[in-house]
Order: sequence, then C-alpha cells, then structure tokens
Amino acid sequence: MGRRKRRRTRPVAVVKRKLPTVFQCPRCGAQAVSVTVKKTKEEKYVLVRCSNCGLSMRYDYKEYLEPVDYFSRFLDDYGEGKISSQEENIGGKNGESEELHNREN
Repeated sequence: MGRRKRRRTRPVAVVKRKLPTVFQCPRCGAQAVSVTVKKTKEEKYVLVRCSNCGLSMRYDYKEYLEPVDYFSRFLDDYGEGKISSQEENIGGKNGESEELHNREN
C-alpha cells in the first residue's frame, strides 16, 4: 500500500521593486522630469530636466549616487530658490550647481 501523492506547491516569485526613472516636476506638476548622466572624456555630469516646462539643473557626477538622489537634490534646490531659469543653469562649465555642491561635499 502506498501513500497518496502530495501536490507540489509552486514557489512564490518575489517581485523586486525598481526605483523610478521619471519623476514629477515641482513647478508644473507633470510626470516629465528625467535624470540623464552625460559622460565625456573631460567631464562627467548629471542633467535633471523637465521636458514639459524646461526647468533644469546640472550636477557633478558621483558614482555612489542614484538618479533618485539627484532628483531629491533637484527638489531641495528648487525649494530653496536656487533654480531660476533654464539658460543660467545649463550654461558653461562653471555652473551654479557645481559651485554649490562642491562647497557642501
């Protein structure tokens, strides 16, 4: 005499959550803020930009920071009034954000 065969349970797949890649703009409220890493031979920087209203900021690239971290800095800078217009912040190599974050770090 044998035992009744037991039904095997399927393993439960644990879904690994991913960090978001597109964020909500603090100025216009659109879900259109992207974080782009630009790497050239001379410099590495991160550009946080809203494709709807054009609000943008440039930051120095740090290997240990994720896009979410740059977006949180972007929100902090916007809340403090450090982000004013598109032309001033994207400008040349000595941008406002580089000076501010080099002093802090």
